[in-house]
Parts: sequence; C-alpha cells; structure tokens
Amino acid sequence: MKLDLGGHAFGQAAERPDGRRYLLSIDLARALGIVLIVATHSWPDIPWTASETEMMPLFFRSSTVMLVFISGFMFNYITRRSDRPIGHYIAKRITRIWSAYLVVSAPILFVIFFVHKRADVWPWVYEMPLAGQAAIFLITGKHIAYLWYIPAISLFILLSGCFRFVDRRNLYGWLIPISAVVAILLGRDSLYGVYSIIGKAIFILPSYLVGMCFCNYYVGNGYRVGRLPTLVCLFLVTTISAAYFVWSRFDVHLLWIQKVALVILLIRAFDDHGENALFCNMLKGIASLAFPIYFLHGYAINLLRLAYSDSALLALVGNPPAARIGYLLVKIVVVTALSMGMCALVQLIAGRRRSRYLIGA
Repeated sequence: MKLDLGGHAFGQAAERPDGRRYLLSIDLARALGIVLIVATHSWPDIPWTASETEMMPLFFRSSTVMLVFISGFMFNYITRRSDRPIGHYIAKRITRIWSAYLVVSAPILFVIFFVHKRADVWPWVYEMPLAGQAAIFLITGKHIAYLWYIPAISLFILLSGCFRFVDRRNLYGWLIPISAVVAILLGRDSLYGVYSIIGKAIFILPSYLVGMCFCNYYVGNGYRVGRLPTLVCLFLVTTISAAYFVWSRFDVHLLWIQKVALVILLIRAFDDHGENALFCNMLKGIASLAFPIYFLHGYAINLLRLAYSDSALLALVGNPPAARIGYLLVKIVVVTALSMGMCALVQLIAGRRRSRYLIGA
C-alpha cells in the first residue's frame, strides 16, 4: 500500500482478498482537495481588490479539512479491514510521513538559520540553541506555514488506538457535535507557541471524525452517497456560502463545515460520473502524488516568486478581474505541474522505493 495523507487505497475495481477495493470517488475528491490547497497558497500574491480579497475565505478558508476528512475516512477504511495490530499502522504512517517531512524541511530550515530568519516567529525561539529551534519549527510547522498539518495529523496517528475505540463504541453521535462546537468557538489558532499545534488539532478533529463516520456509512451503503446526505450537504454548502455573502460579521471558523460538506458532494458526483469525469486520468495522477504535492508546492510557489512578480506580469495585460481569475487558474496548473515535476525528478534520481521516504511517493 502506498502512503498518502491518511493512507491511499490501491487495488482493482473488484474487491481484493483483504476486502478493500479501489475507491475512485475518494481518489478524485483527494485530487481536487490538494488542488484547492495549491490555490489557497497561490492566490495571496495576486493583486486583488479589497472587495475581492474579502471574498477569498469563502473559496479557500479551511481547505485543508478536505484532506483531514479523507484521512479520517481512510483510517477507518484501512484499519477496519486489517488484522494487523494498530501499532503497525502507527509505526508505518509516522515513519513515512516524518522521514519525508524532515527531508523537505531541511532546506528551508537551513535558510531560516543561516540566511534569513523568519520575522513572524516568537522571539524566544531564536534564543534557543539550533537544535531547540529546529525542534520548535518541526513541532509547530512554523518554518513553512502550511506544514502545521503534518504534526497535527501525526497527533491523530499516534492516537489511533483512541480513534479505534471511538469507532468500535460508535461514539460519533455525541463526540462529533461536541468537537464541532469546540472547533467553532475556539477557531484554528486558539493556542500559541509550542502548543499551537494542539489548538489546530482540536480545530480539525470534527472533520476527521466525520470522515471516519462517513466511511462506515459509505461502505455500508454500497460505496455510494445516498440522497439524504447529498441534500443535507447541498443545503450546508449553499446556506453557509450565502451567509458569507450577506453577513459582514460572518464567523470564518464555520467555513470548515462548508468544506466538509463540499467534499461529500464531490464524492457523490464522482460516484455517478467519476469514470467519465473531465481530466479523470489527470486527477488520478494528482491523487497518487497528493502527499509530495502537499510538501513541494510551497517550493514551487517560491520558485515562481524568484522568477517573476505576479503584479508586474498582470500589469502587462491591464489587470482586469477576468485576467486575475484566469491568471490564478494558470498559476494553480503551473504550481501543481512543477510540484509533480519535482517529484518525478526525485523518483528518477533516488528510485521509487527510496523516494517514498524522501518526499512520500
């Protein structure tokens, strides 16, 4: 089995001896999830107007919870059908995630230590020895802002025994609502400093639990999303999106619900039209490389920043709204392609077996 963010279920359309099958709908939803994350980190460099900037959270805020949801789904899908002890699952995931995390983090840590220190880091960090600084950056993911997800999801992996207990006792009915209320009230950044990752883990917990619960429903329903969940998710996406447009004091911490509902709608759409989906094979290729794309897209974005300025390039075409939107779409494609290209280069140099521990694929 090849590791992805939360595990990646490979197989054939028919069930394998271990009871698992290839889940095309989940794969395609994972691909769109990672593309949305690329978009989330690509749009800020573009010179949007103030009103356009205010609208961006509607599309990009809490996009990471789509991968969190799929991680929870795959946790249940893998462990429920495995006769191996949970410790084996934990050791395998932690080893592969953190080996790649350390390798990908090394260049940026070198830059932070010896070239240009980050200005948005707590001052006390730089008073520590280099080893202590490295530990703080790796624990918090602060060296590359979006990498907070790695230590956060690692906490969930280490607590896999607890999540298995929740599943076996079917505690979703009360645990999901309670964790959802806490996530909304606290938000993503309720804790700071070395403990910030715990606050982020608390925020994404309900998305992970919903993914676990949805897995049980999805498999039990014949690998399809039924009409009622589809209507509920459609209502949530529509209502939350409309509320963001009309309510100026809208709480952005509610947008994680929109993204969880959105990923379920995508799965439903791919259930019906996955094989005939536009760019289906391309999306499957992106899904298979979701882990390294997540790690490497920040480097791809920075390479583009070194090559040219988004503002200067847009100024050449007059910078109308259509140009900004089109430019963002092109940038998403370029960043994704660059990330996949870097992955292919590492695989070519190190071989596919070693590259799993270098970039996760």
